[in-house]
Order: sequence, then C-alpha cells, then structure tokens
Amino acid sequence: MQHTEQHIIYFGPSRVVICRESPSLEYHTIEADAMCHVSRAKVVKKVETYKYIALITPNPELTFMSLKEQFLFVEAAGGVVWNEHNELLMIHSRGHWDLPKGHVESGESGRLAALREVEEEAGLRCEIVGESPLAHTWHAYDTYGRWELKRTEWWAMRPIGGELKPQTEEGIVEACWIGGDRLAEALKLSYATIKSVVERYTEKREDYE
Repeated sequence: MQHTEQHIIYFGPSRVVICRESPSLEYHTIEADAMCHVSRAKVVKKVETYKYIALITPNPELTFMSLKEQFLFVEAAGGVVWNEHNELLMIHSRGHWDLPKGHVESGESGRLAALREVEEEAGLRCEIVGESPLAHTWHAYDTYGRWELKRTEWWAMRPIGGELKPQTEEGIVEACWIGGDRLAEALKLSYATIKSVVERYTEKREDYE
C-alpha cells in the first residue's frame, strides 16, 4: 500500500509526518485525540528521542492547523540555484552547508524575497525558473523559549549576473558552486529540510531544463 504524506514538519533532524497511516515501520507513532488535536509539548517530547515520527489522525489537515496554532508563524523564502555545469549554489554558515534563504519582508512576495536573499547572502543576481515554487518546507524551532514554525517557499533559479560573495556579517563564511561527489558530501553536513528540497529538485529536474 502506498502512503501519502499529508504534512511534514522538521524539528531539527527529526521528521514529523502528519498522516492517516504511518509511512513505514521505522516511524514512531503518536495519535491525535478525538478532536484531531495534539499538543505541541507532546510532539516536542517525542522528537527529543525519535528521528522519525508519524502523527496519526483521521484528518491530517485539521491536525496540522491545530498544531500550527500553537506556534508563532514565520514566513521565509529561499533559492535553489543551479548553473550550466550542474552545480548547486550553497552557503556555509554555523558549521553547516545551507541554501540562501531568509524572512519575507512586509509587503514582499515569496518570489521577490527569494531573489533578494540569494543576492544578499551569496552575491548573485538570478532569475526564477518555473511559474510556481519548487517546494515548501516547515521547520519548528525554539527561540529563547518561544516556539516558532517557519514556512519556507523555495524557488528554482538560474544565475544571470553578479559574483559569488558570502554575506559575512550574517555569519556566512563561504558561498560556492558544488556538484558531483562533493555535493553528496556537503548534503551530509546540511539540514534535513535542505536535503528534502534538493531531492525535490532532482525529482522535477526535467521541468526546469
């Protein structure tokens, strides 16, 4: 039987899938109550121990919205930039390889925010490839006792100008093109959300060529 993942939220390296049935046996399961509700505290407790969690509910959308209301919502956007040599633009910050991204400013679209963040963090001017976002990711984190839930809108792009320049004032120490075996190694030192976005691009590569 094929299982459809309705919603995925990353808590650091842990992956919480909100679904009707568990995707596989490797997932630890917890169940929503009769009102399709689950407390944030219960989920947070589980991610301290388990990497893969299936939150079982008869209504994944209702459970997701109920859980979302227990966080401060943050909107962000980022760029997935590939060059003609089949290399991915990545930045190195805080000991991890990452993709350029940041908060969407007031009155700004996700599309424009993604373009701006790539130029600010990596020095490149880019153009969007495709009419719609490549992917959306959800990431939950604790900021000094305040739990936030970040929705990041990812756009596929190609470079059209500028020069690679890391935004060092934001803690970015390197901005470079990475491909081949080196990309596989870099992704091992990246975040779960970034790995999922790169996998999504690989699945849809033909749409952007």
